[in-house]
Amino acid sequence: MKKIFVIAILIVALFAFSENGVYPDKIVVGSFQALSGPYAVIGQEMTKGMKAYFNWINNNGGIYKRQIELVVADDQLNPSKTVIEVKRLVEEDQVFAIVGGLGTYGCLAVMDYLNDNGVPFVYQGSGSSLLAIPPKKYVFPVQPDYTLEGQLITKFSVETLGKSKIAVLYMSNDVGKEGLQAVKTKLADYGMKPALEIPYNPAETDYSSLAVRVLGVNPDLTVIYGFVTDTVRWIKTLRDYGVECDIVTIYPNADPVIITLAGDYAEGIYITGWVPLPTEDRPDFVRDYQRFLGIYQESYPDEQVPSSYAVAGFIAAEVFVEGLVRAGPNLTREALVKSLESFDHWNGILSKDISWGPNQRRGKSSMYFLQVQNGLFVPVTNLLTLEK
Repeated sequence: MKKIFVIAILIVALFAFSENGVYPDKIVVGSFQALSGPYAVIGQEMTKGMKAYFNWINNNGGIYKRQIELVVADDQLNPSKTVIEVKRLVEEDQVFAIVGGLGTYGCLAVMDYLNDNGVPFVYQGSGSSLLAIPPKKYVFPVQPDYTLEGQLITKFSVETLGKSKIAVLYMSNDVGKEGLQAVKTKLADYGMKPALEIPYNPAETDYSSLAVRVLGVNPDLTVIYGFVTDTVRWIKTLRDYGVECDIVTIYPNADPVIITLAGDYAEGIYITGWVPLPTEDRPDFVRDYQRFLGIYQESYPDEQVPSSYAVAGFIAAEVFVEGLVRAGPNLTREALVKSLESFDHWNGILSKDISWGPNQRRGKSSMYFLQVQNGLFVPVTNLLTLEK
């Protein structure tokens, strides 16, 4: 009887101290992506990046002998679906954490639910500053937010390019509005205001009348807060209407597809970046990219040039795994939070300069600038911060 009682106590203790999603042989992790619908190409690519890294980790023994099992919910980039799917992942699949969720509105829709339930949410495919400010204990953004980016764009435009007459074209949504406000805030530090502010609907197909307004102001630089399709449309329209000023746009557009779609129109435009490019002048980045490519092609051998969304997924997985390693073999959600808060300008294979702390959730505080030269992205600055 005594032996049975002791065994019963041990069983109760085991369940009392066990963590959702953590098993002796595996860690179950959730994610939400657009795997079907109009944005499937993005979600599928980001999923491949995560799977490639997790597969590589699993094939090399896992994390403290645990395999990482990734469960991906298809939310079609629809925030109402995101809420349903994330609750299912947490409450039914009992995942340990959510990693690499895609889409601003979906991420914001589940952010408080995950934080209130103590579920780590590591890496969001979004640049909303609401994910980082104010800091939330269980939410760990990696990508630069649009407030930081807008301020760095302004600093680069004024201090490096010497521009003083700056127009801002921005999507009439949360992304564009946050970017506009960031530019205006930083311009105020120089005693300046935008020469022109134009909100637009990214679904519109004709920006001619708006381009006439830009031409009338004749700015010396135009900032475009848009995504690939509408940004290309803007670039072509501005150039066709004779607007010859410099153009700066945001990091979601730092993908070769923008050069493919814009062709010669893309020549000379500036784009922000946060993932270093493997160029001849940076052999360390070339080495890191080749390592990434080797890992990626273990899972997808026929893909020679992974997309930027696959890169994002890879980074999400890489950052999360580093957190698992630092958390140690006795894995809990609290241990993961503590380990992630120990990141201090951490560099991985593709992840560079990532920092968090107990009251700091802006994972990435530095960016650099690219320019399209002869049909290629060319870095024109080192990593820049607001402090230097």
